Amino acid sequence: FTPLEISIAYKVLEVYPQSRRVLLTCHAPQAPPPVTYFLFASQGIQVAKKVVQTQQPASFTLNVTLKSSPDLLTYSCEVASPSGPHESSAPLQLYWELWAKPVSQLQTNITLHSGGPGPRAEMSCWAPSGSPLITYRLVSKDGQVHMQQRPLHGQPANFSFPLPPALGWFQCQAENSVGVQSSALTLVPPGKRSPRHHSVAGRGLCQVSGGQQVARPPWPLLRKPSSATSATRTGELPQGPALVLTGSLISIAAVASGMLGWTRW
Repeated sequence: FTPLEISIAYKVLEVYPQSRRVLLTCHAPQAPPPVTYFLFASQGIQVAKKVVQTQQPASFTLNVTLKSSPDLLTYSCEVASPSGPHESSAPLQLYWELWAKPVSQLQTNITLHSGGPGPRAEMSCWAPSGSPLITYRLVSKDGQVHMQQRPLHGQPANFSFPLPPALGWFQCQAENSVGVQSSALTLVPPGKRSPRHHSVAGRGLCQVSGGQQVARPPWPLLRKPSSATSATRTGELPQGPALVLTGSLISIAAVASGMLGWTRW
């Protein structure tokens, strides 16, 4: 028993906004006539049947409407001949063939997690528009690909990775057979801060106008002495009070001398 070579092909006859008029052709040139051709859609649903008395191909005209799932636009041919069992062709997925669209409207979201074995970041990527299959990649600023996923059509890709040792820029890249789209770069904080950063964080934050927060310094604010103020050395009295004290002592001495003079007279 030699398996039959069964081909399935298509030709677009007319194009509409959400549908196509398509000519599907099934052919098993090695099968002796009469040959019965069956056209099946997805999930084994029989769409059409035709008996050909010659070795010519069988043709089927269909109005194919755009569906949400590529599986709903998958067709195959089955051949039955008097001299052999039923045999099937390879599937033909008209979704990719007729509605090939580049990836667009790429959406990303990143979440930071502090629990578990260590701090991690999770980036979710999803392109609602674009022909399947769509491959998603987690890419750093230097172009290095860290992770890659190809989820089911319509499902997002989720990348979970530990926080980098230093500040890092990451983006999501979505690619299908038609084109590639990349999201904007997102800044991811480091997983472990340096001791300097830890010490600044421990000093607390103070609120300033406009809602901005700045680090409170750990030392008291020192003011530069003005030119009118005279600096003194350790163990010395200020110059101003010293002059006042000297004048007071001279006044006391003068009064005492006067009193002594009065006593003599």
